[in-house]
Amino acid sequence: MKPKTMGNRKILIVDDEAGIRKVLKITLESSGYEVCLAPDGEAGLTAFIEKNPDLVITDIKMPGIDGIEFLKQIKSIAPETEVIMITGHGDMDLAVKSLKHDAADFITKPIDSLDLESAIKKARDRILITRNIKSYMDDLENLVKEKDKKINESEKLVIIGQTIAGMSHAIKNIAGGLKGSSFVIEQGIEHENRDYLKQGWEMMKANIDKITKLSLDLLNYAKTTRLDFKLENPNKPAREIMQLMKHLAKEKNITLKLKPCTTRKLGFMDCEAIHNCLLNLVTNAFDSFDTVTDPNFKKKIDLVVENENNNIFYKVLDNGCGINGTVKKSIFNDFITTKGTKGTGFGLMTSKKIIEEHRGEISFMTEKGKGSLFVIKIPLKTRA
Repeated sequence: MKPKTMGNRKILIVDDEAGIRKVLKITLESSGYEVCLAPDGEAGLTAFIEKNPDLVITDIKMPGIDGIEFLKQIKSIAPETEVIMITGHGDMDLAVKSLKHDAADFITKPIDSLDLESAIKKARDRILITRNIKSYMDDLENLVKEKDKKINESEKLVIIGQTIAGMSHAIKNIAGGLKGSSFVIEQGIEHENRDYLKQGWEMMKANIDKITKLSLDLLNYAKTTRLDFKLENPNKPAREIMQLMKHLAKEKNITLKLKPCTTRKLGFMDCEAIHNCLLNLVTNAFDSFDTVTDPNFKKKIDLVVENENNNIFYKVLDNGCGINGTVKKSIFNDFITTKGTKGTGFGLMTSKKIIEEHRGEISFMTEKGKGSLFVIKIPLKTRA
C-alpha cells in the first residue's frame, strides 16, 4: 500500500497582525501551499468551515477569541485538524497549555523560516500517520467482512467503525502527548526550570502508562486464541488480584474484600486469562470512585468467588459512580471506554472474549451514582 499524502495543501493563517499574515502568506505560497487568511478567531472559524484546511497556524494571543479557545473550537469541529501556535518569547506557559489541548507544535516570534518549515513537517507527519492508520483499519474491516458473513453486516460495520475511530484517536493522542511532554522537558532543561521539568515528566509518565495499557490490552485480546486450559483452584486468580491491588486500595482509601469459594473443587480454566479479566473489572471498580469528592464517603469493592450448579461465579461489586445508559448498551461490543482519555476501550471487549473462550458468560447490573455489579460465569470441571 502506498503511503497517503496530506489530503489538501490548504493552510489557514489566523493572526491579528497584518504584517505577519502577509509574510507567512508569501512564504507558504512560494512553497506551493494555498493560503487562507483571517484577522481574528471569529473570522478564523468562519474561514475554517468554508475552506476546510488540514492545517491551521494561529497566534496564541488575539482579541476576542484567543488562540487557546480557537484551538479548542477547531478540535471540537474537526479533531483530525493539526494546529500550530504562534507565541511570543514570554508565552511559554500558554504554549505548554496549547500542547495539552493537542496543538501539533508552536513557533515563536519573530518567526524563523526553518522553525516554520519544521513545525509544518511535524504537523503533516501527524496527518499522514492518522490517515495511514485509518487506511490500514479500513483494510482490516474489508478482511473481516470477507471472512465472516454470519454476523449482521450493518451491526458489524458499526462496531468496526467505532473500533477504528477509537484506536486511531488513542494512538494519535499518545503520539501527540509524548511529543508535547518531551518538548516541555527540553524547555525545562534549557531554561533550568524545575516546574517545566516536573510538568513534562508527569505528562511523559501518563503517556507511558497509556502505551503500556494499550499494548497489554492488544496482547491480551490476541492471546484469547491460544488459551492454556488447566484444572485450577478458582480462588487462585482472585487471591492474586487481592495481593496485587491491596496497596493501591489502601492508598486510595478503598475497602477491598475477598470472599473466596469454600467448596474444594477445581475449575477448567486459563488462570492467567481469568486473572486479566478480574484485574480489568477490579481496576474499573477503582476508577468508578474518581469523581467522588466527599471525604466521608466509604468506598467499597467486594470480589466474590462462588460455586453453584457446576459453575464458577466471579463477582465484582462496587458502590462507585455506576455507568450511564448510553455506555451500558454497547459496553462489551464496541471499542468504548468509560474512562475518557485514561482508557483504551479494549478492556471489557477482551474480558468478554476470554469468558466466551471458556464457554462462559459475563453480565452486569449498574445504577448511576450507586455502583455496579459485574458477574463472570464459567462451567466448573471437578477433580476426577
